[in-house]
Amino acid sequence: MLMRDNKIFKLMLFLAFFLINIKFVYTAEKFFLTADSISKNEADNIIKAEGNVNITNNQYKLKANEITYYLKEKKVFAKGNVIIIEKNTNVIYATEAELSSDLKSNFIKNIGVLLSDNSRLAASSAKSIKEYDKTIYSNVVFTKCKSCKERSDESIMWKLKAKKATHLKKSKIILYENVFLEAFNIPILFVPIFFHPDPSVKSKTGLLTPKISSTNTFGMVYEQPIFFNFSNTSNLITKARLSSKEGLFIMNDHNAISNKSNLKLKYSLTEGTKLRINEPAKKEIRGHVDFKYIYKDIGNWVYGANIKRSSDKSYLSKYDLSKGESLLNQNIFTEWGNLYKKASFDLIKFQSLSDDYLVSNLPFIRPSISFESNNLNNKQRNRNSSIKISLNSVSRKNNKDVDSLHFETNNNKSYIYKGFLIKDINIFNIDSYNKNGTSNDKAIIKFFPKLGFEAQYPLINYSKKSSFLIEPKLQLFISPDDYYNDKIRNEDSLELDLNSSNLFNYNRYSGNDRKESGITLNYGLLLKKTNSNKQSLSSSLGQTYNNNRQELFNKNSGFKNKRSEIVGNIIFSDTSYDLSYDYRFSESFKLNRNNFNVQTRAKNLGLRLSYIQLKGFASGENSDTEQINYGFDYNINNSWNVNFYQLRDLAGATYSIPLKTNIGIQFLNECTAFELTFSKDKSYNVDIPSVTNLSFNIKLFGF
Repeated sequence: MLMRDNKIFKLMLFLAFFLINIKFVYTAEKFFLTADSISKNEADNIIKAEGNVNITNNQYKLKANEITYYLKEKKVFAKGNVIIIEKNTNVIYATEAELSSDLKSNFIKNIGVLLSDNSRLAASSAKSIKEYDKTIYSNVVFTKCKSCKERSDESIMWKLKAKKATHLKKSKIILYENVFLEAFNIPILFVPIFFHPDPSVKSKTGLLTPKISSTNTFGMVYEQPIFFNFSNTSNLITKARLSSKEGLFIMNDHNAISNKSNLKLKYSLTEGTKLRINEPAKKEIRGHVDFKYIYKDIGNWVYGANIKRSSDKSYLSKYDLSKGESLLNQNIFTEWGNLYKKASFDLIKFQSLSDDYLVSNLPFIRPSISFESNNLNNKQRNRNSSIKISLNSVSRKNNKDVDSLHFETNNNKSYIYKGFLIKDINIFNIDSYNKNGTSNDKAIIKFFPKLGFEAQYPLINYSKKSSFLIEPKLQLFISPDDYYNDKIRNEDSLELDLNSSNLFNYNRYSGNDRKESGITLNYGLLLKKTNSNKQSLSSSLGQTYNNNRQELFNKNSGFKNKRSEIVGNIIFSDTSYDLSYDYRFSESFKLNRNNFNVQTRAKNLGLRLSYIQLKGFASGENSDTEQINYGFDYNINNSWNVNFYQLRDLAGATYSIPLKTNIGIQFLNECTAFELTFSKDKSYNVDIPSVTNLSFNIKLFGF
């Protein structure tokens, strides 16, 4: 019995001594070890752990079938299904690993690394060199493509193979030597040296994905973008485009942002061919600048500039830098404001890109100053009121200058009476012109009051799964006749088009130089139905009456007589469909405006259709505008997509003319993006003939 007690005592003493030593290891080296069995060899000063071995510290976690820890040398040898999880979420797989006591890699055989961005690196061995903070890999394979049991090595889309790769951790790059790029296991490119940022880098200076295309205007085109990362808040993309017909084209795109400012600067330069009517084509320096800057100071002050200039009218469209712009603005501004008060100061010049705008007629606004205020912050107010003051000074090369000062006060009050929503509106304008831009260049002061009344009667029917709204609406405005139209140049009220969105505006002129006068009556009806299936159907219908014929109120804008044409819309939406139809028709039910849009998606197929018809609105050589555009996109599977788009001109054509056509095939997975696009664009500009373009773009993810 005594002998048995002695054995138990010795066993307890050994376990205590062993635990003391294990605790010492944990305390000194700051890691925690668990395993199915742990033993210590006192003679060799070695700790061995076997079965489900786990070692963790603040930065690393190691798993293995077995480990041997040499206390004196402070080295850890791991064998069998070795997995090392780094703090940056990189995961290392290996058959054997030699580690330092802080679990940093020293030498690893048959290594596989799952990087934090899900790219993969495999090598026959890896060796860490602490003093240079780098890891050297031998016989390396790198890819972003997934590898799994169902996907053989030969089916991986692309991979890099190199004899040697060095991960420079301080510089945060992976440098490869003697590199082959393989696609489906076939070598397609060799470079002696190549590098890319490691996954810890969000952005780093280097080459971006190139683009190859062929057009009838430029010939064969190769475009190489280069990214320059100056800091976390500033970068530059330089695009060098080399074409067989037009030579070198350079464009820079610079972005810088801070807590108070935002800068976007684009500019381009080339020596390109300029075509002119009845003149020989010649090469000349062409370019553009697009400068946007905004700075926000304390006290809600904002300063900025928006300046865009081009060397000539056709440059931006020809080099695909802009679509459809007829005027370019150069604007310097400052603004201040909140919900209740705001002020602004603008200097604005224009550049014409269209023959419709003569240079001598283009205005230089020097400046435009405005101030607005309301009483919405006064909780004791009886009426809502607002004041707006604006000062405009406009000059032209043809000397038709205009200097004007405008004052407007607007107050209203809303009531509810027996279900009616009622609002009375009072508007008073004072407009002063020192120079009015006409031959009768005398000072003019115009007083223009307007009284208004608005009534709505919403009727709503609720059920368990739906609701239905009927809401008739009426507006009445009374003001004196405006006799100053022939004495004041119209600067800011040049366009007018009656539609369902502006039917109930108290002044459909957009600016200060023209006002709707006389007696105006706007009336219409709104219908809306919604249900629990997320379906919504709404429709509006209305008309306006004015006892006086207004300037610019004509047939084209929807005002043939004192009664306008009838305007309205129909809008339907649910989880699969979006449909809208905006219309305008005469009292004889002749459609003069149609705008129809529909989008739908059913599983892998998406369809879209848009149609517009404007009577009396010139389009090219036709007096009317009538166009249709349609397209689809189809997801063949999770990776492949085909798409088609076309815009056709229907006005005055026995057979409609395609203005734009675009066909594309796209492939996208975790490691590759591929796009093949064919496009054709018909143009009437002599310097921009009909363009046919075939472009090819491929991007390899992972660097």
